[in-house]
Amino acid sequence: TRHDPKTLGHSGGPITGDMHGPEVYATVFDLAPSKVDVNVIWAGSDDGLIHVTRDGGKTWADVTPKGPQGMPEFGRVSIIDASAFDAGTAYAAVKRPLLGDHAPYLFRTHDYGRTWTKIVNGIKFNDYTHVIRADHKRRNMLYAGTQHAVYYSYNDGDTWHSLSLNLPDVQISDLWVEDTDLAIATHGRGFYILDDIGPLRQTGTAMGGDVVLLKPNPAIRSYSPAQKAEAGAVKQA
Repeated sequence: TRHDPKTLGHSGGPITGDMHGPEVYATVFDLAPSKVDVNVIWAGSDDGLIHVTRDGGKTWADVTPKGPQGMPEFGRVSIIDASAFDAGTAYAAVKRPLLGDHAPYLFRTHDYGRTWTKIVNGIKFNDYTHVIRADHKRRNMLYAGTQHAVYYSYNDGDTWHSLSLNLPDVQISDLWVEDTDLAIATHGRGFYILDDIGPLRQTGTAMGGDVVLLKPNPAIRSYSPAQKAEAGAVKQA
């Protein structure tokens, strides 16, 4: 973290502190282990820094996105998600609503943080971001949760599309890709499940004609593959 003494005072006051007087900044807000390399770990702070280690924590490199399209001043790194396909790829969701900034900030890197790209095209200009998750079955398939909606991208974040469907207008605190489903945690309305994202994973592929036949996911009965009877024998569906 920055460990800037100017930001380490108690919040609230001057008579009564906010809650129990926590520090305002200088907190490692998120840790994201690589899904393909045990030695790679990403760390994001609530005062605008991203670090990565490639040797299991022996050394860390400051890889905070730089430049006019980079990390905003004192941006809170809400969530970093590592790719399931490539150790050098990660995605970060950053927000600054407590500083009066409601703009969305999402970033991606493919080279261990040496370079970053801001990826917010399609997200409303005032819909700040809480979470970004990468699909673990389809490369370049991403999901994002904002203050008002859920979005998806099938081109690695170059463009985003609404996935809110019948969700109420609530804060999307977190998302989790669980096999064939998308679990959605909201602030104030509990949990939702988008059941069977198999067809969504096929969105954006070459499709022709008025009717498209999408490949279904394997049938599941309880926690095991479904069974079917055929010619007096039992075979897996």
